[in-house]
Amino acid sequence: MRNFDLTAVPCANHKMHLYLGAARVQEGAEVTDYRFFIRAIIRHSDLITKEASFEYLQNEGERLLLEAMDELEVAFSNTSVRTDCNHIFLNFVPTVIMDPSKIEESVRSMVMRYGSRLWKLRVLQAELKINIRLTPTGNAIPIRLFLTNESGYYLDISLYKEVTDRSSGQIMFQSYGDKQGPLHGMLINTPYVTKDLLQAKRFQAQTLGTTYVYDFPEMFRQALLKLWGPGDKCPKDVLMCTELVLDPQGRLAQMNRLPGDNDVGMVAFRMKMKTPEYPEGRDIIVICNDITHMIGSFGPQEDELFVRASELARTEGIPRIYLSANSGARIGLAEEVKHMFHVAWIDPADPYKGFKYLYLTPQDYTRISATNSVHCQHVEEGGESRYIITDIIGKDDGLGVENLRGSGTIAGESSRAYEEIVTISLVTCRAIGIGAYLVRLGQRVIQVENSHIILTGSGALNKVLGREVYTSNNQLGGVQIMYNNGVTHTSVPDDFEGVFTILQWLSYMPKDKHSPVPIIATTDPVDREIEFTPTKAPYDPRWMLAGRPHPVVRGAWQSGFFDHGSFMEILSSWAQTVVVGRARLGGIPLGVIAVETRTVEFTVPADPANLDSESKVLQQAGQVWFPDSAFKTAQAICDFNRERLPLMVFANWRGFSGGMKDMYDQILKFGAYIVDALRDFRQPVLVYIPPQAELRGGSWVVIDPTINPLCMELYADRESRGGVLEAEGTVEIKYRRKDLLKTMKRLDSVYASLAEQLASPDLSDKECKELEAKLKAREEFLLPIYHQVAVQFVDLHDTPGRMQEKGVINDILDWKNARSFFYWRLRRLLLEQVVKSEILQANKDLSDGHMQSMLRRWFVETEGTVKAYLWDNNQAVVEWLERHLSQEDGIRSAVRENIKYLKRENTLKHICRSFFFNYKKVWLIGSKISCNESWLKTFAQYFSL
Repeated sequence: MRNFDLTAVPCANHKMHLYLGAARVQEGAEVTDYRFFIRAIIRHSDLITKEASFEYLQNEGERLLLEAMDELEVAFSNTSVRTDCNHIFLNFVPTVIMDPSKIEESVRSMVMRYGSRLWKLRVLQAELKINIRLTPTGNAIPIRLFLTNESGYYLDISLYKEVTDRSSGQIMFQSYGDKQGPLHGMLINTPYVTKDLLQAKRFQAQTLGTTYVYDFPEMFRQALLKLWGPGDKCPKDVLMCTELVLDPQGRLAQMNRLPGDNDVGMVAFRMKMKTPEYPEGRDIIVICNDITHMIGSFGPQEDELFVRASELARTEGIPRIYLSANSGARIGLAEEVKHMFHVAWIDPADPYKGFKYLYLTPQDYTRISATNSVHCQHVEEGGESRYIITDIIGKDDGLGVENLRGSGTIAGESSRAYEEIVTISLVTCRAIGIGAYLVRLGQRVIQVENSHIILTGSGALNKVLGREVYTSNNQLGGVQIMYNNGVTHTSVPDDFEGVFTILQWLSYMPKDKHSPVPIIATTDPVDREIEFTPTKAPYDPRWMLAGRPHPVVRGAWQSGFFDHGSFMEILSSWAQTVVVGRARLGGIPLGVIAVETRTVEFTVPADPANLDSESKVLQQAGQVWFPDSAFKTAQAICDFNRERLPLMVFANWRGFSGGMKDMYDQILKFGAYIVDALRDFRQPVLVYIPPQAELRGGSWVVIDPTINPLCMELYADRESRGGVLEAEGTVEIKYRRKDLLKTMKRLDSVYASLAEQLASPDLSDKECKELEAKLKAREEFLLPIYHQVAVQFVDLHDTPGRMQEKGVINDILDWKNARSFFYWRLRRLLLEQVVKSEILQANKDLSDGHMQSMLRRWFVETEGTVKAYLWDNNQAVVEWLERHLSQEDGIRSAVRENIKYLKRENTLKHICRSFFFNYKKVWLIGSKISCNESWLKTFAQYFSL
């Protein structure tokens, strides 16, 4: 500890020695590196026994660690300086008989248990000295265990032996095991290094509640290791990262430089990651704010780097990740003018009478004019020459409006990027002003719980309002605001979980905009039956999608529609009557939209700036589209379309909510957005009405397959219903009381007899009244049951059988086997999409119907007319397409051959057209055609091809 000046800190625990260290600096320099050093020795209670068990080491080590943290906590409250990189050293005196590999595992689990408290106490380094004997008769080996957690998300453990150097006789560290630690070959009395620039910047970022920008690549690496899971499956070079910088000409260039060498507050990386979906690697562009450089503000240089990196991602069609920790557009002042200007007072004796202007003296103006920092107007006043300041330009770029121009540029770039590629944003610490707009323009937002997304800070708003209304920025844009209003798609507890969530989202998406979706092997059988069955009673739709713990068999799982564990919900706290997310079906990733069947509650918070406002708890019925849920549906469809994911909609809507408030809240506009989003969808869309579900009125209209007939298909379960109105509503309009009485008269003999008797002209008044009373009583008795009959009659108009007969659905399905059907149907549609895109490259004039007919003809030609009926079998067609697209094992690909002939045919057609027009042109101008024969020969050669 000789690099530090130490001050002993009194401890209540006499087993501990606690010191406050101040880094030694040159005389007159300010000390910025303070840290606590805590030291303890672990002995047997009798102070004599020289050997101990591994269990004793574990228990005593954990107990002493807790005591050390208690002492640190007390010391924190008794010191005025800010400490960082605090250090714990434990010396275990007794010899332990054990395998050294066990200690690493034990210590890691112990540290992880108390990780949050250690991080709060800023304990970033720990050291354990122990003597280990491998066998009862073996020699003791002095082992030193070092733990480092400088970044806050990755615990680095290094194990060393203490060995004596033969040449010098000094004791040094030698790495123990396969891993070579940073202290390998160094003397054991090597002093602890003081804080360098990197550690200072890291501490600054961590103090603000975020990760230092150059720690993110390692965080991505650790998240990838977690994604791969335990075992030897993970490749060694799981991540390759290169920094992107601007060269003097303003072009992007790759550079490997030391962390912290950046001179602008924006850092960009190009990363190649090997993931389970793409073990060969996939590329992404990561753009980050450096909050340690001018508090992460946006200036012209930051904007330029952002734009160039984003354009690179768009050019290559690869995902763009934005890690947001910023303070908005940069605010600057011309410091060179700030220390020079003078004030022309109206009355120098009384400044409160005001001033006339700001000016420079001739000497100052001469000094500063070369930098073009100001525009001035020369005047002679009071017997002296003055230069009145009219405009302050500033010698440095990035003081004002130019930053706003740059902010507009990156806003437009982010909007274009969302349209063309996958964009994901992680908000850590804060996103202010243009930073808030950037994350919204990128649409897919992950927000760390302690961060905020705001346009203006709480302090500035309090100034405008003239009173202390807001106490923190979290009131304006914290998770409780942005997650509940749909700006944030999901929230995470820390930066590491945010990065891990990014990788999870990317696992569903193609590696670039030209590639198909990544299909992975799954252990969940495709042909299994779905165990959870939707009911008429309200239920959690997530059970239908992902399954649930079995309600009867303890420890068992009741499976849902999608692969087990694959459903990831987004936007869960906003517009809860619709459930959206991503999932896998037989390893195929796809977007999911389902319907909440239960009544949900949401809270409208009170605005502290409005004293008359109060918090309201509102209810929304299930199976109904409200303005927010309709907008959520449309937004999710747009996101999935740009991610190039197929879409599956579990339709169960009774209609749109059309009350006055909902109409005022633009339910009509947001419902129309759903149609717009589906019309533009370019991947397969499978709409399925599940068991006990219904699709009525306007809700059918906005997801009818005729909106996008090339991509959309509609299926109904055998137990589902669809129609203009619910049966009860239709009865009220089309089967009223008079119609019910007619039905009674036709079907009920007693009612018919009474009605016939009452119609007789020979009845007396008394008999007539008696018959009328009996008839009325019979009506009242029969009406309830005949109302049910009418409802059943109307309901039979809404059955899947009628839907299929009218051609409005593609097929009727059974829920138990729907998983297998949709898997093969989806595989077929995706493969057909690949083939059709190749056909269009050969001939762009073909329609979708023509291409479908060609595929069917090719299928019959290769499989034979006997198997033509298999064209309606999705699995058979999938196997045929895969066989003829793979071109493996010497199989002749009929599909590839036909596409090749199609391309030649199209080329020939263009040659013929060109020949005809050229010949006609020459003939029309009356010239002699000297090359007719050669032309014809050339034409014949092409024709023979």
